[in-house]
Amino acid sequence: MFKPRTISSALTAIILAFVISTQIYIQPAVAAGTCNPTAGNLPICPSAAPTESASFIDPTATIINPTNITLGENVYVAPFAELNATNAPISIAADSNVQDQAKITASGTGVEVGERVIMAHFATIKGAAKIGLQGSTGPFTDPVTNTQFSNTIPETFLAFNCEVDGATIERNSVVNFLSRVGPGVTLPAGKVVLPGKNVTTNLEASSGTLGKVANLTQADVRLMEGVVAVNEALAKGYAELARADLSNVTGINYAPVTSFNSGGLPQIGGTVTRDPNYRNRIIGNVVLQDSLANLNNKLANRISLRGDEGQPLNVGRIAGMANDVVFHALASTNLTLGDGIGYGPRVLVHGGRQVVNGVANGPETSIGNAVGLGPNSIVYTAVIGNNSAVGQKSAVFNSTVPPRTHIRSRTIYVNNGDLILPVEW
Repeated sequence: MFKPRTISSALTAIILAFVISTQIYIQPAVAAGTCNPTAGNLPICPSAAPTESASFIDPTATIINPTNITLGENVYVAPFAELNATNAPISIAADSNVQDQAKITASGTGVEVGERVIMAHFATIKGAAKIGLQGSTGPFTDPVTNTQFSNTIPETFLAFNCEVDGATIERNSVVNFLSRVGPGVTLPAGKVVLPGKNVTTNLEASSGTLGKVANLTQADVRLMEGVVAVNEALAKGYAELARADLSNVTGINYAPVTSFNSGGLPQIGGTVTRDPNYRNRIIGNVVLQDSLANLNNKLANRISLRGDEGQPLNVGRIAGMANDVVFHALASTNLTLGDGIGYGPRVLVHGGRQVVNGVANGPETSIGNAVGLGPNSIVYTAVIGNNSAVGQKSAVFNSTVPPRTHIRSRTIYVNNGDLILPVEW
């Protein structure tokens, strides 16, 4: 249906940088202070820590063998994330985040996560892995501007639905959406795995000529800085809500008040609604057309609809929503979803603006009526027309897709078809 095209350096930069958030803050990590997320340290870890340095674990997160898990300061663990330290330890250092449905399963020598590491929605780490603990801070050469830059307060980005399996990911690097880095591989600082690629050797991880990786850009760094800052603010904000009343951080409930979000409650069927006992997490400025009674029949489990960053999330009448669906949006953006959409398991719909001529000022994420989203699919900074379908384990980014379009399974579709790649694993 689609023909692949050559990837220019400018296009690569757009793909890798995604969309640059307007909220950018740079802060060094606070001096080390750690805790184990045992029952006495949930959801605030440690329980007596001031909110400025506390970590926050959403009550829906799965924490297995917590005495074998160590969190640094200002760590945010989002709804339905999973930390499984049954067979080996997990450590997550300060100012890192584990977003919705992200999963860490440690084995061997365990999983070590450094400071300022982003584990985006549905990211997976397994085996014995080291993330963001070592590697250069520059100088790097930006492939777009051909200028040198350094990032001395480094970040590491594991993007949507990626997998790190027994690998070492150095700081100042990106594992892109729906890509994978396999056992024994080291992704060097300054490298970005391209979307959908399966990196299985150190040569593939370090050499751009093999088509698996590209060079880090300054735009990548600005994005990572913004994501870290937002999640630091969420850790603090949710800790404040929990301190006021533990029932504020369960079910259908408040978003924290931050510099990028005014807080507030969801509107369901035209009514402002708070239900701390609800089985799914619906947070902040989410506007659902269905009544709560209808949602009980349409929504499965472990669903996270978060209007705590970008807002509002406007959701039409839902055809059906399977387990593990996530909605979210970048700061200063919203999300518009039509009627009759079917959401398969582990679907991610994320708000953001399309990049036009190198600037994130294009259309915001929206999906029309009567659209089907297959299992493990991603829609981000994209407009999907009525009566369309996105196949399983596919991603639509920075594109406007006309009505009655079918995006095949295991397909990366970016920039209105300027980039079309298979998902290799």
